[in-house]
Amino acid sequence: MIWFLSLFTREYEQRQALLIIFLASSFWGVLWVPMRHIEAMGLSGLWVVVLFHFLPALAMLPLIVKTAPSSRRDWRRAAVAGALMGAGFVLYALGLIVASVTKTVILFYMTPIWSTVIAYFVLRERAGWGRWLAIAAALIGCALVTGVSRDELRFDPADLLGLLSGLFWALGSVMIRRYDGLNFVHVSFLQYLFGGIMALLAALYLGDPIPQHNALLQAIPLAFLASAVVFLPSALLIFRIMQYVSPGLVGILMLSEALVAAVSAAFWLGETLSSTQWIGVGVILTTGVFIGFYEGKPAKPAKLV
Repeated sequence: MIWFLSLFTREYEQRQALLIIFLASSFWGVLWVPMRHIEAMGLSGLWVVVLFHFLPALAMLPLIVKTAPSSRRDWRRAAVAGALMGAGFVLYALGLIVASVTKTVILFYMTPIWSTVIAYFVLRERAGWGRWLAIAAALIGCALVTGVSRDELRFDPADLLGLLSGLFWALGSVMIRRYDGLNFVHVSFLQYLFGGIMALLAALYLGDPIPQHNALLQAIPLAFLASAVVFLPSALLIFRIMQYVSPGLVGILMLSEALVAAVSAAFWLGETLSSTQWIGVGVILTTGVFIGFYEGKPAKPAKLV
């Protein structure tokens, strides 16, 4: 048991950490599979998002009670970081529902740009030419994989959901890196809790029909298994590594989620990827390999008080 917990709490060597981020984010690329299955049980997409936030928070609650932060300052910092990350995820999910899916994905995955710029001012972290080249390549790969067309390049008000989701996620990731002494479990718990509250308010505001009692009871066990047992561990790994790896690097490597989502959707839904999309897959994979070899172990930024 102690060995298992050490997988989440230890600090990995730089290249190991980058590989874990890439693989853990790739795993999230198939999150749509259980979410769609549960949606087919009679729940709207937004109510599925509500379940996939509240159930992991509920699973972590006993651990939170035992390891409550010792100071109000830690609670405040963890709450702000968790709220930012929760807002980013919920705005992203909402954008997938009410806005263009391709544009929402593209706008969210501008996260590496926001993270790198914000980290420059907050963490005094300088990005070299290799980092900016990787960001450009990753975004091009994402655009190719999602198949964004010229007609979709016009900006609609709903596209703000995708843009803001990436910005909030970047702010949250930089704050986690800035206050790296916070317990990542507390931040994760608050991210799920605040995200669930925001998703619930959005569902009520948009008038999504409240799920039928029988459908909800049928959906909860499967939603708990998927969100809390299967996907929560990978989320905890990502949040832990965010404490000591550059937010910009994390944002780039998280593009593996878009890659796996496109490939898995093609596999399960019987669709075929175009040659352009396969080029995008190759670009994202190449970018991940480049980051793994190019980025040495960075100097830890000076601790700010």
